Amino acid sequence: MKTPLVSVILVNYNGRPFLGPCLEALRGQSFADFETVLVDNGSSDGSAEWVARHHPEVRLLAQERNLGFAAGNNVGIAAARGEFVVLLNNDTRAEAGFLQALVEAAQSDPTVGMVAGVLVFAHRPERINSAGLRVQWDGVVLDERCGELRESLPQGPVEVFGPSGGAALYRRSMLAEVGPFRPEFFAYLEDADLAWRGRLAGWRCLLAPQAVVQHVYSATSSGDPSFKSFHLARNRLLLLYLDLPAGLWWRYGPFILGYDLAACAYGLLKRDDAVVRGRLAALGLWRQLRPQRQATQRLRRVPLRELSCWLVPPLSPWGTLRLRREIAALSRP
Repeated sequence: MKTPLVSVILVNYNGRPFLGPCLEALRGQSFADFETVLVDNGSSDGSAEWVARHHPEVRLLAQERNLGFAAGNNVGIAAARGEFVVLLNNDTRAEAGFLQALVEAAQSDPTVGMVAGVLVFAHRPERINSAGLRVQWDGVVLDERCGELRESLPQGPVEVFGPSGGAALYRRSMLAEVGPFRPEFFAYLEDADLAWRGRLAGWRCLLAPQAVVQHVYSATSSGDPSFKSFHLARNRLLLLYLDLPAGLWWRYGPFILGYDLAACAYGLLKRDDAVVRGRLAALGLWRQLRPQRQATQRLRRVPLRELSCWLVPPLSPWGTLRLRREIAALSRP
């Protein structure tokens, strides 16, 4: 059996309604040298059976329970045979040139370990959901160009901090060096953590503006708002503890502390105690994860000044709230 250049990995948990459009879009790709690996995280909606019946070309890896986005993708990465691994959310529809654009960007330079695709809102395809990730001085990770018009994208590849895990390419040799996703994250910010490790080790990330997928935003995430609040709060502190070099902690620590104090106060005001519980859970894991922090920091091949160039001034609290409301409006049918 010929080894494919690209392995496309989908993680699915009770996302049966979205699988048809997602897999049909992959069948229509202009780039043909790829395999599709679907990790089903113990779905109870018949997803695995449906895929086996209607898409026999898909390598189905059925799990007994929900491993989460991070560990689920790791199962797919371990089974993948391609030189490049492409992650795609199951609630997306990739345009025909998606894979071709990702591969061309990755092959443009051997130091490119990551390529970011462009996610646009499925119900507002003229608006960008994500064009990669950006990191602020306060440690907040946001989607690049979120809410902007698609026509504002550059004509060719440009460098960004890292890719969103909803539409991303990773070079296998980079994953071999820095490791796959950390299963402790379960869901949310695991892509930012992997991007940090890649950056620390000196790998670059390009945005491929022609690699576009339509995304039904948060369609297959948990219906419990506290689940997202808890994991975002917990994983934010895990990410900063594991990945931020000591020199950057000294430089940006006041911004980080200020954000967390404000976020906890706002969460308690809104009766969302998950933002506090998540942070306490992260602090409880720091001692256990200390060896992982040490191993991560040993990856660093680039000077602090280069890393700090990728950190940008934070939005104001009002700007952050406005962005959240805009995302909510754009994601509605």
